[in-house]
Amino acid sequence: MLALAPAAVAQTPLRDPASVPPSWTQFAQLVKYRFEEWLSADDAIAARFRVYLKAHAGASDGPPATLIVQAWVNPDGSVERVSFPAFGDPGATKDLRTILSRGNIGERPPPEMLQPIRLRFNLGAAK
Repeated sequence: MLALAPAAVAQTPLRDPASVPPSWTQFAQLVKYRFEEWLSADDAIAARFRVYLKAHAGASDGPPATLIVQAWVNPDGSVERVSFPAFGDPGATKDLRTILSRGNIGERPPPEMLQPIRLRFNLGAAK
């Protein structure tokens, strides 16, 4: 199983992560949880992405050890878009973008929450 562990949550260019309202941090944690659920899903795209991560971990052309994902969430909780550095494999980049953009977080973002929501993940094999 792959570990997608958040190293930092809810950073914005205008606010220090330590000074954001608790509701923003809670929502960012929910986004992180949903992304992890979607990455662990039992479907072809998520499975293919997990295979890519395992097969290329630590390789010079493989995924980075740490990945920053920026997410924009619509008022209805759907993911509007995500942004992250491209992988060496365009198919893996497309798969991750598809996985992270296809769902609904299940809640509305808190009022006046600054976006994008910045999440830092450690990509690696869970022990």
